[in-house]
Amino acid sequence: MTSLELEQFENQFIPLRKKKSRMRYRVAVIGGGTWATAIIKILSTNLEHFNWWVREEEIVEGITRYGHNPLYLSSVFINPKEVKVTQDIRKAVANVDYIVIVTPSAFLHKTLEPLQKSRMNRKKVIIAVKGIVPETMQVITEYLHSEFEIPYYNMAVISGPSHAEEVCQEKLSFLTSASPNLELAETVARFFKNRYVRTSVSGDIKGVELAVVLKNIYALGAGIYSGLGYGDNFIACYVSNCLKEMKRFVNQMYSDEERQMSDSVYLGDLLVTAYSRYSRNRMFGNMIGHGLSVKVTLLEMKMVAEGYYAALCVHEINKNVKASIPILEAIYNVLYENFPVSIEMKRLSEYFI
Repeated sequence: MTSLELEQFENQFIPLRKKKSRMRYRVAVIGGGTWATAIIKILSTNLEHFNWWVREEEIVEGITRYGHNPLYLSSVFINPKEVKVTQDIRKAVANVDYIVIVTPSAFLHKTLEPLQKSRMNRKKVIIAVKGIVPETMQVITEYLHSEFEIPYYNMAVISGPSHAEEVCQEKLSFLTSASPNLELAETVARFFKNRYVRTSVSGDIKGVELAVVLKNIYALGAGIYSGLGYGDNFIACYVSNCLKEMKRFVNQMYSDEERQMSDSVYLGDLLVTAYSRYSRNRMFGNMIGHGLSVKVTLLEMKMVAEGYYAALCVHEINKNVKASIPILEAIYNVLYENFPVSIEMKRLSEYFI
């Protein structure tokens, strides 16, 4: 594609009049996968320029030369004049004020390892990934606070029922920006709000972060039941019981009388992850339910299913919390203790009402 053809193509998607209204914040996005690509698309409607760190040289070349991520959501156009893509994470975050983290939590510790604490603790961090850092058994806000001394009021979590595939098709989606610093939460909400993404604000950063960790595990369980041949009637009952267990565990970890588990950032995200054909966690569980071993499933999956890693972390965390979480423990038993899948999941079903 010639430079003239590229300019004509990008002008189909980015009218000149829109550029005047976009915000001038210094932002870096860390991560090159499906959700990161969707976030780049969202931010491109609101921010004039930002940096993008990716691990793969192939993505750098694809964006720079052709304006597309060749590995994930390759139909999405990304303007290389506005997005500075690099494999150097120090360079990506050096002169920015906001960092959006989209690297899977299982690889976050190694990804951020090159960064200096003194360079990180003054930045505002937006967490758009769901999981627990396995090296420290911490949710990501706690990890960033202890590892880089980033104050909690400089962190926000962006979450909600929003599969990347539908976001990139510009289907209406809803996201919640959660932070103890409501001014930061409002700013983040503005970053992500556009014609096809609606945003809301919450102060419940701890509850939101833990709930999205748990929903990935529960979605994995929904996939197992589906693979075993259980129907929609049963899985609806299963998800209802998951919500009860989620509420019990989250409230025991982080008490908050104003928390409403029926809000879309909790219940909505659980539902879409448990039912959607785009859900990696449901897909992972479905393969287990169909008889594949965990080892083979891990090899077959082309994308990270956060629920697999989170199940182990939550099991370890609960040794101290001592909450009643039979659903989470049953899924852990299947994934890590080699319990017979059909027997363990049938045993679990006897608890449901």
